[in-house]
Amino acid sequence: MLRRLTAALILLCVVLAASGCGGSSKPAVCGKRDDLSKAVDNLVKVNPVSDGLSEVQTRLTAVQDATTALGKAAGDQFAPQVKAVKDSTAKVATDVKGLTGSDKTGALTSLATDVPAVSTSVSDLLDAVGSVCN
Repeated sequence: MLRRLTAALILLCVVLAASGCGGSSKPAVCGKRDDLSKAVDNLVKVNPVSDGLSEVQTRLTAVQDATTALGKAAGDQFAPQVKAVKDSTAKVATDVKGLTGSDKTGALTSLATDVPAVSTSVSDLLDAVGSVCN
């Protein structure tokens, strides 16, 4: 069960590995983009077996917080992409909580669909922000 979660998180990392933005002459949203990338990197580095589900939840919350901060820095410019990340990470958070409940199989099944959705939505957001950062 936790191997599937680990594999799904690794998939998310692969998609985001090439992302990057920064520099002091860039808009503030670029720094927030970097923060989101780092939060995602930290999430995919977690080992659910040894670190526990609470650590997964903590790092997922950090991704959600970084997404909110990026959204605030960007204003309405990337609102659809920010919303997509918030929606997809909320689903994964619910799935992770479900891993401690009675329907672990259902939670794992949902994770198989929901984690790739996070990967896609984060990638779309970072690409969109990259249009002003690169």
